[in-house]
Amino acid sequence: MLSPDVENVLSIQKKRSVREEQLKNKILNSVKDKINNYANFGQTNFIYTIPNFLIGEMPYKLESMNKYIVKKLKSEGFYVINISIQYIYISWNIKDISKVAEQKKNKLEEKYNNNINFSAFTNSKKTF
Repeated sequence: MLSPDVENVLSIQKKRSVREEQLKNKILNSVKDKINNYANFGQTNFIYTIPNFLIGEMPYKLESMNKYIVKKLKSEGFYVINISIQYIYISWNIKDISKVAEQKKNKLEEKYNNNINFSAFTNSKKTF
């Protein structure tokens, strides 16, 4: 059983991590809104600047915010290049998207081929 002091500290940490996730999602949604706005005006890419802070929100580290946004956008299929900690190049141009799809395909093929190579070392004869 934990003391009330320890439970209080753990509660504070949990609340902070929940607020941090909400903030990351809020910024990610703002990036997606910008993508939609640029796409509506016929653009196929832009450079997103991660704000240093948001008024009324908790402070955050640019590096962790950058990693989160890049990871999420890449997983959704956007072509993303990290220019710096604060600047991210995002493209949804067909040529760039096809590059991303090709890279994913190559990674899957490489992973599959590595699994096949390891299977060559297994014993196919079952001995009981």
